[in-house]
Amino acid sequence: MFDYTSDLPISEWEIGARVKINFANRLCTGIVVKLSEVKSDTDITKLKAIEEKLDDKKLIPDELMQTLLWVSRYYHHPLGECFQTALPKLLRTGKPAELDKETWWFRTDITVDKKMGSKQQQCLDLLEDYADGISQSMFKQYLGNVSSSLKALETAGLISQQQKAKLPIPSNELNVDLILNQQQQQIVENVWQKKEEFQPFLLEGITGSGKTEVYIELTERVLKTNKQVLILIPEIGLTGQFVERFKKRLNTTIVILNSAVSDKERKQAWLLAKQGLANVIIGTRSAVFTPLINPGLIIIDEEHDSSYKQQDGLRYHARNVALIRAQKYNIPIVMGSATPSLESLYQVKKQRFQLLELTQRAGNAQLPPVRLVDNSQANPEHGFSDVLLKAIKKHLDAGNQIILFINRRGYAPVLMCHDCGWQAKCKHCDARMVVHQHRNILFCHHCGFIQRLVEECPECESKSLKSYGAGTEKIEQHLQKLFPETPIIRVDRDTTQRVNAFSDLIADIKQGEARILVGTQMLAKGHDFHDVTLVGVLDTDQGLYSADFRATENLAQMITQVTGRAGRGDKSGEVLIQTEQPAHIFWKNLIKNGYKKTAESLLEERIEMELPPVSNWAVIRAESSDREQATAFLQEFSAQCHQHASEEVLILGPVPAIMEKKGGRFRAQLLLSSAHRKPLHQLLDRHISVISRHKLARKVRWSIDIDPVDLL
Repeated sequence: MFDYTSDLPISEWEIGARVKINFANRLCTGIVVKLSEVKSDTDITKLKAIEEKLDDKKLIPDELMQTLLWVSRYYHHPLGECFQTALPKLLRTGKPAELDKETWWFRTDITVDKKMGSKQQQCLDLLEDYADGISQSMFKQYLGNVSSSLKALETAGLISQQQKAKLPIPSNELNVDLILNQQQQQIVENVWQKKEEFQPFLLEGITGSGKTEVYIELTERVLKTNKQVLILIPEIGLTGQFVERFKKRLNTTIVILNSAVSDKERKQAWLLAKQGLANVIIGTRSAVFTPLINPGLIIIDEEHDSSYKQQDGLRYHARNVALIRAQKYNIPIVMGSATPSLESLYQVKKQRFQLLELTQRAGNAQLPPVRLVDNSQANPEHGFSDVLLKAIKKHLDAGNQIILFINRRGYAPVLMCHDCGWQAKCKHCDARMVVHQHRNILFCHHCGFIQRLVEECPECESKSLKSYGAGTEKIEQHLQKLFPETPIIRVDRDTTQRVNAFSDLIADIKQGEARILVGTQMLAKGHDFHDVTLVGVLDTDQGLYSADFRATENLAQMITQVTGRAGRGDKSGEVLIQTEQPAHIFWKNLIKNGYKKTAESLLEERIEMELPPVSNWAVIRAESSDREQATAFLQEFSAQCHQHASEEVLILGPVPAIMEKKGGRFRAQLLLSSAHRKPLHQLLDRHISVISRHKLARKVRWSIDIDPVDLL
C-alpha cells in the first residue's frame, strides 16, 4: 500500500473508489483502501498527489473489500493483485463504471382506434406481455428488424421510449416447472429452513440424480424474496447447457461471467450484479468476486473440481472464498457433486458442513453396470479389445450413442526410434513431446513448445520411427477405419479452440449428429446426453501409480463422473473399463462399493497419515534458469523459517519438483505442514517480508501456494 495526497476534503472520499495515480513514472489505476487526515507535524512534501478521482462513489462494496483483504492475508499475496483478479479488465484499467444503455419501449395508455400493419400489431402484442417494457435488442431477436414500425407506433403515441441499462436477452420459451421427487423436495426444504443464516451444505448426489433441478428450485425461491443468487460452475464448456436450463425455467435477468465473454460484456454483467439489476450470476472461478447488493444464496456445482483452484498468480480456491463470502453475508451455501472432495467430506465428518444426499437417478434411469476388461486382450494396432468392439457395434446397431474416454489428447505420447532407442523429448522440459499427426507436429503439453514432426531419427538418421501409446486423435482415426460409416466427434482442447466450438460440438451431439464421441475429461463433467448407452474408458492406469497422493482420489472422481454419462435417459446403459490391472484393489473397491465408500476409505488413510485435509500445507515454489539458484533461495527461506519455527510446523525440503525442468526453468519446492492453520500463517507472516528482500528473491521467480492441490 502506498500513500498519496489529495486537495479534496476527506468527506468526499470513500474506501473502495478508484483513482488515477503516478506510480514509477507511469499512470496507473489505484484503489482507495484507507483514509486519514494529515496531521500538522506530518511531512508530506515527498508524497505524490492523486492525478484524478475516477469514482464519486465506492466501486468495491464494503463486503467485497473485506473479502479481498482476507484473500490477501490468507494466501499471502499482494493486495493490488487481488484487486486485479476481482475487477473486470475495463474497470481495473480505469474505464468509467457506467452501465451501457439501450432503448427500451413501453406501451402507453392510448388505445388503438384503427387497424395496424402486421409488423406494428406484432410489436403491440409483444409489449402486452411485458409490463416492464422490451429492449430494442429483444424486439430484434423476437421479430427481426422492426425499427420503422416502432417509430410509427411512437409517432402515433401508442408506445414510448426510454434509455435503460442494457440487459441480457431472456429466453422467450419458458418451460413448465418440473415436479421434484421426494428426495429433491426434502433437500430444498432443508436448505430453505436455513435461508436467513450461514450454513454450508454438501449436496452429494449420484450422477443423473437431478442436482441442477434442486439448484433451480432453490434459486426460484430466493428470487421470490427479491434476493440474488451466485452460482459457480467449473468449466466454460458447461456454461451453455447450464444457463439454458435456468433461462427456460426462470423469468429473470441472468448474467454470465467467464473468460469467454468479451471485456465489455464482463464489465456490464459485473455492474448489473453490483446494482442489483442481475438476479442470477453464473460464472467460473473468478465470478466468486462478483459484488452482490442483496445476496440470498451461493451455489457451487461440481465442488470437487480442481478448476476452482487458481494455479498461478493469486492461487486462491473459489470454494474457500465463496464460503467466506457466505459467512459474511450470513446466507446458506450449497456445494454439489456426485464425487465430493475429501476436503468437503472431512468438513462433514467434523460437523461443519451439513450433508444432503440424492441416492436415486431422476425419472426411471438406473446407474449403469460397470465391467473391467483386461487390456492384455486389446489389439496392439488400435488398442481396442474384442469385448469393447462388440459392445460398440451392439449399441450402434441399436441406434444409440457411445462415449469413448481417454484422458490424453494428441495422436501418441511417445515417438521413438526403433533402432537406437531415441525418444522425442522437449528441450525445455523434463517431458516427452506428444505426436499431433493431424497438424504434423510434436507438441509439449507442459510448456507449449512446438516443432515439426521429424521423419528420421536425429541421433542415428534411421527412418524407423514409431509412435507408442494413444491419444484422442489416434483413437478417432482408428475408429473411423473400424466404423467407416459412423459419424464420430472428437472433444478435446485441440478441437475446441475457436470461439463457440465446444457449444457447437455439444449441440451436434444432442441432435444425434454424432454416434461415437471420443474425448478427454471435458466430456466427463456434467453433460446430459440421453442417447448415450455405452461408455468405454481407455488407459487410465497411470492414476494408480502417480507420485501425487491425490491421484487415487482424482482417478475415482474422474471414473465415476465419466461412467455417469451412460444411461441417463429412458435407455439403460453400460460401462466398460479397459485396464492393465483388472485385479487391482482400487478397481475392485470402486466398482463394488462405489465412490462414497471409496472416498470414506481414502479419507481414513489421509487421517491416519496426517495428510490434507487433516493437516494444513503451504508450498513455497521457486524457479530459475540456473538450476542451483532456485534451490539456494529455498534453502535461505528454510533457514529463515527454522530460526523461529515452532514444533507445530514441519519444514520439509527444499527438493526439486517432480518435473524439475519446465519451460526452460528449473523448479524446486519447500513444504510447510501443520496440524493447525494459525502457526503456519504466523510463520509465513513473520518471514515473508525479510526473505522477499533477499538478493536471491530478485533472481528467481517464487510463489506461495496455500492449500495446494497439485504438487507436480
